[in-house]
Amino acid sequence: MSLVLGLDVGGTTTRALVTDLDGTVLARASGQGGNPVAHGAAAVDRVGATVREALTGLDPARVRAGVIGLAGGTGPYAAGFDRLWARLGLGGAPRLVSDVELAFAAGTEHDSGTVLVCGTGAAACRITGGTTARCADGHGWLLGDVGSGVWIGRQAIRHALRAIDLGTASPLAAAVLKQLTGGLAADRAAAGTVIETVHAAPVPTMAALAPVVVRLALQDDPDARGVLARAAGHLLVTLGVVRDPEERTPLVLGGGLLAAGTPLATAVRRQAAVRWPAATITHAGDGAVAAARLARHDLRKALR
Repeated sequence: MSLVLGLDVGGTTTRALVTDLDGTVLARASGQGGNPVAHGAAAVDRVGATVREALTGLDPARVRAGVIGLAGGTGPYAAGFDRLWARLGLGGAPRLVSDVELAFAAGTEHDSGTVLVCGTGAAACRITGGTTARCADGHGWLLGDVGSGVWIGRQAIRHALRAIDLGTASPLAAAVLKQLTGGLAADRAAAGTVIETVHAAPVPTMAALAPVVVRLALQDDPDARGVLARAAGHLLVTLGVVRDPEERTPLVLGGGLLAAGTPLATAVRRQAAVRWPAATITHAGDGAVAAARLARHDLRKALR
């Protein structure tokens, strides 16, 4: 019996799923993140460890197809994953897809439409025939990713620093100072600590403040709600670059900040429904499940 392997490889977590051709799940595993952009040469070995765990008790030669969803671009890393596949005794060769393509597949069974992803970064892409045809943003925290988790965190930090400058107070400013300084008084010394902390590790520091903003927004804090409203507006602008005004194709929302029921997702859905009333709007599900489904499709096609 032939098996397939689906992998959702992120910066912090790798998820693996083994199924047969009928979609029956035979094994799952999760392990360390394996995004090559974040982890360099160690990324392939990290993914390999998760694959080995998933294949415990199974014959690796029975795996005839695999799909790997990978953030940060796929082209430069294909050879390394091909070598991993051979080293583990897996059949065939893996197909690498981008994280946005996997997010789209995790939200719909259609092969064409658009996907908006917002987590640490942010991007919108048009998917045609299952592959990326065009993207907007995703330019990284220094140059873009407008409306992303890093962007939201940066706005919160700017709000806190402005409050210090003005000698004012707010729940959002207090929450930022608590997280970045341990609760120092809102003075110039605290501002210096915030600046040093952010510059020492910009991306994780700013991204870690996005959940703080979301929590305060859920408590109806006006400053936090304002940050998320601006983020939603920016994300809709990005989406409009790749999605036509009268388009009816599916729209998939992906990434942790656009998970179903989150304040940002609610705002984005509301605005998107007004702008594209005929579109079906869904949220991306389990990426490893989607990767395995794509692998089954590949294997069936190869066996015809």
